[in-house]
Amino acid sequence: MVKPALSSSYVIPGYTFFYYGFTLQKALYPEYIKHFKLTKKERIKSIKLKIKNKTFDAKIRLVSIDNSSKSKKRSNVKYPVRDVLQIYWQNELDTLKALRKLMIYSYASTRNKAQPKIKELLEFVHLKEDIFRVKVLSKQETEFDEMFYFLEDKNLFAFWEDSKKKKSKDKIFISYSDRWLKKSELKKYASRTNVVYILNNKKENQLYIGKANKFGDRVKENSSRVAMEEFDSFLFFELHPEYSFLLDEVENYSIRLFASIFSNLVNVKGLDVDKMKLVNKQIKK
Repeated sequence: MVKPALSSSYVIPGYTFFYYGFTLQKALYPEYIKHFKLTKKERIKSIKLKIKNKTFDAKIRLVSIDNSSKSKKRSNVKYPVRDVLQIYWQNELDTLKALRKLMIYSYASTRNKAQPKIKELLEFVHLKEDIFRVKVLSKQETEFDEMFYFLEDKNLFAFWEDSKKKKSKDKIFISYSDRWLKKSELKKYASRTNVVYILNNKKENQLYIGKANKFGDRVKENSSRVAMEEFDSFLFFELHPEYSFLLDEVENYSIRLFASIFSNLVNVKGLDVDKMKLVNKQIKK
């Protein structure tokens, strides 16, 4: 016998929705806690969200809230320590991106923590087991939506906001390989995103430079490229997500830089040398 679906949860997307998640209506707590078997010792369970027929990762969690500490930002109203139930997707970049694009008006209009003039509405419909469908009930379309999609795709919203902060920016690369890695090590780095990579075919003395939104989807052990049928080792450089809009430029610069040194197929006059030594004595980590 199929178990009845859980009651739907409704949410008006605001600032925290597009970074962390949301708190469910209190009336839903008993059935959700029972269904997911949440306890004081086991407070978090993984769930799936279906957004436009694609599946994304999220979690449901039981969180203890205590606002008894003293702070200038605290309200004078004192609430008892209590458990709240939340659906959240913090650090799930694909989920965040999908939800932001789904409700692009609310996302764009709440980035400065303001209240949108027109409120949009979502329904989280429980389908079965740990799967929910995110259903749009009310959506505002504007003449700026196409521009907003572009800004979000290129992470320019975050880049613009960060440029206004006084603190120094994170490094453009959050990770990179400082040695040539064997092809057999590819699986260790398959989940890396916004990657510029270099492949080496030692036997044929060839290099190939490419880019990948997700490294494991683009480069596998049996990968081949134009004029390079196979490779032995690789390097990768992973851009900070907020700089992912620079991926094309970094790839193109890297190709042009290597072409200026080696013989090439891109019609750049290189030095065409077999052996060369880099004589810099320092490199920043």
